[in-house]
Amino acid sequence: MKYKNTAIVVEGGGLRGAYSGGILDILADKEIKFGGAAGTSAGAIHLCSFLSGQIGRNFRVDTIHSKSPRYMSFRNLLFTGDYFAFDYCYKQIPYKIDPFEFDKFTAQCQETEFHVCITDIETGLAEYPRITDYRNEDEMNYIRASASLPILSKAVEIHGKKFLDGGVADSIPFEQMFKKGFERAVVILTRPLGYRKKINKALPLVKLAYRHYPKFIEAIATRHIRYNQALDKLAKLEAEGKVFIFRPSRLIKISDIEHNKKKIADLYELGKQDAHARMPELLKFLEG
Repeated sequence: MKYKNTAIVVEGGGLRGAYSGGILDILADKEIKFGGAAGTSAGAIHLCSFLSGQIGRNFRVDTIHSKSPRYMSFRNLLFTGDYFAFDYCYKQIPYKIDPFEFDKFTAQCQETEFHVCITDIETGLAEYPRITDYRNEDEMNYIRASASLPILSKAVEIHGKKFLDGGVADSIPFEQMFKKGFERAVVILTRPLGYRKKINKALPLVKLAYRHYPKFIEAIATRHIRYNQALDKLAKLEAEGKVFIFRPSRLIKISDIEHNKKKIADLYELGKQDAHARMPELLKFLEG
């Protein structure tokens, strides 16, 4: 079933994205497809496996492959400048360890308009490049940039511009998909109902690390304001029947760089449970 006028939008959140992975795996199992897709940070990563049709792949990455210190570690950060090792995460895993279905992904991206959100550190503004082929070096780097967390990652340079985590500028890129002409959106959030973002506690460190990028600092300093405004807009659109929102039905405390595999697995299972529980409601929204 393909809903060409509806986009699926997935928030980031590092390892909290396991929740999104659970929902997306159920949607893939039900063969539910969308005309558009947009993801930020971990949301973009999870959408890649959804679009390639590889159920369970992101769960394996989060709980099995991530056990390797080559995946994420402060040793990586110390010696390479990236907490998440570029070669291991974006080369070894998709090409050798847990092969990515490149052809299926590219074929699906001809039918589903897929955008990732990235933040230009010079301007502090969001950009939304379209992705059609992971094997294209620029496009892979856009995906990588979207998930490159400030402080924990080097800026990703593409055609002379430097990018980092899309969540800094736009954590939940639903408005971009409406601008693209999609009439409705299914939005996956990684925080439970009632959550409100607060100012970044690491702001003093951010100001030091990015002192040459004042607009990027300002974007991080005001991120909580834009995020909470986005939640308010989503609530209004939900009431109008224009968006359908998935969010964790119960709180599982987990960090962006969580190492506890049981917590990650529990969050993934919660995503699957929430998707099953709300499937009749979702189908009514999609077909209404």
